[in-house]
Amino acid sequence: MRLDHCAAGLVALALSLAGTGRAFQGQPPPAATSAFSRNKARAPFSFPRLASTSRAQEQTVSSGSDSGIPRTTPDVEAYAAGYKTVFDELPCAVKEASEGRIPDDLVGTYFRSGPAMFSAGSIPPPKLSLIMPKDDPVPDGANMERMVDHPFEGDGAVLGVTFPGDGTAVARFRYVRTNAFTNERKKGRKVYVGMDSTRSMGGPAGGRLGNDHPLPMFRHHLLPGLNKKRKNTSNTRSVYWAKKLITLWEGGLPYKLDSLALSTEGRSQLGGVLKEQDPFGGSNFYDAKADRMLFYSNFQDVTSSKLKLYEFNSKFRLVPEQGGVIETELPGFAQFSDFAATETHAVFVQPPMTVNNIQYLTSKDPGKTLTVEERATTLLHLVPRVGSGKGGPRSISIPYDGMPDFDLQFINAYDAGEGEAIVFDVIRADGRAVGANPLSWPWATSVGQYSQSAAKKSLWRYTVQMGTGAITKECLSDTHASFGVINPAVSGQKHRYVYAAVGGMGSEVAPPQGIAKFDVDSGSVDAWMPKGNEFCGEPMFAPRANADGEDGGYIVSVLYNGKKDESEMVVLDAKDIRAGPVARVPLGMVAPHGYHGCFSSSNESGWTAEEIDRRAKLADKMEGKGAMWNEVKSDFSGLGLRLDDIEEYFGDFFG
Repeated sequence: MRLDHCAAGLVALALSLAGTGRAFQGQPPPAATSAFSRNKARAPFSFPRLASTSRAQEQTVSSGSDSGIPRTTPDVEAYAAGYKTVFDELPCAVKEASEGRIPDDLVGTYFRSGPAMFSAGSIPPPKLSLIMPKDDPVPDGANMERMVDHPFEGDGAVLGVTFPGDGTAVARFRYVRTNAFTNERKKGRKVYVGMDSTRSMGGPAGGRLGNDHPLPMFRHHLLPGLNKKRKNTSNTRSVYWAKKLITLWEGGLPYKLDSLALSTEGRSQLGGVLKEQDPFGGSNFYDAKADRMLFYSNFQDVTSSKLKLYEFNSKFRLVPEQGGVIETELPGFAQFSDFAATETHAVFVQPPMTVNNIQYLTSKDPGKTLTVEERATTLLHLVPRVGSGKGGPRSISIPYDGMPDFDLQFINAYDAGEGEAIVFDVIRADGRAVGANPLSWPWATSVGQYSQSAAKKSLWRYTVQMGTGAITKECLSDTHASFGVINPAVSGQKHRYVYAAVGGMGSEVAPPQGIAKFDVDSGSVDAWMPKGNEFCGEPMFAPRANADGEDGGYIVSVLYNGKKDESEMVVLDAKDIRAGPVARVPLGMVAPHGYHGCFSSSNESGWTAEEIDRRAKLADKMEGKGAMWNEVKSDFSGLGLRLDDIEEYFGDFFG
């Protein structure tokens, strides 16, 4: 079955060095040669532009069918109600299934990050604080001057749900006590307005993806370092690794949290790896085969940018090969928010941007400063991983096929054949139909409004032939999809199944609602769609004990019911998504629509309710003490170490 939106994508461009899509093996595009070199020459860089591709340059491939996905008309007013400030955190609560039963072989902890404060400064400080705000908290919408202009600007919070394996779930929900959160909490008002100008531009910003919903491409102000323009909300992604829980945000340091209580321990420099002002990335990638975690930092500048790729071992220490860090010079102003990796390379996609130098020197507002050249070619960067022996970085122009290739949401990548190709699956966004007018809270109350603020998103596969640099694009499914994931056991390896949150209107733009399982080998789809007033977020794969096969586990997700105004965890059998939840677990609160998370199935993450409750009470007691509540920890003994990094350096000495 050929799908409408994939009509352009059915045309996959396999362009060789002789065609308009040129590959550069170990070398940058001609205009970028000096920008890639180590002497950091400051020559201006511009992306190659492509004319409309002729039929002689096109190769038709088949696309997947969405016939296995049920449809429903979403109640967008019910969806919009999920963007609601959380005024009361959830320290610890034991929950049971209201329908079905939580499987005994579902053991571990689910963490998810997302924005939760849309009316700034709406959580007052502890009663013993020396500084109290002049203005009391107000309901969302009561004072528009306190409302954020995009959900992404909301202060971050983490939902944690532990499944001990006894038929219960232990839930908790806390804000990340970032510096910005603490500052606005003390003042009781909106302090950080650096992104307001960009958000007010609405659709046209960033090639119609800069203010996309639910996740925008423009995520931070361009003024580097620690300042009141760049608000680190730490709201984008939760990562549990080596018994440590951190939260990420594009362009600022991660925050370290207590894994049980979710209390904030402070900004982390990852054991001295990062400097205080490093622009740490908002994404990570897990290499299942090597048992490593990858991160990046992106140092942006007008004519060239510097990318740092970090590889950590299972103890959260940099691997010994090449010091665990690869530095790569990139041409022009590089904008990233996601990446993937194979055994040999990390994969980044750089949008074709031009920089307004005057605005960069003055306002540094992304919307005013950066212009995406929508018909120019996007650059694919293949960065050799530490110890891979693959030489220098390689950049390839992705041929333009009528749809943008920038701001891809990566799902997985792997080496195909004997290193002959690299394959990566993504959620590809097409913002050409996004409207011009900006929307304010609650951002959309009808399907029409939502479709004017959110780009069309669908599942795609890119294949890069390493010998020639030819790139083939294939639309795997035209169903509107977001938040694609796989079983992490095959991360960085060839996978068969992709799980994603899908809209209820097929290929039409609609809020994330149901859960779909795409078999990328056979092309079949297995999906479940809840009621029109219910909306699922990112699905997360949770392996079962003694799993049989790649889909031997469960899919867990947060479902918001806009009619009942409550959230619950849904648990689905990954082998039979269509059957619907095997368990529905009410959380007793509204967890706002979130972004990215993880599921830890390691032995130590199946904490008991007693352990979590004890830690939560201690966290509440510590925060309630004195005026120095939640201050960021000082450096240690002049070594440049934060107190929360001591364990990361000397953990072996403390067991």
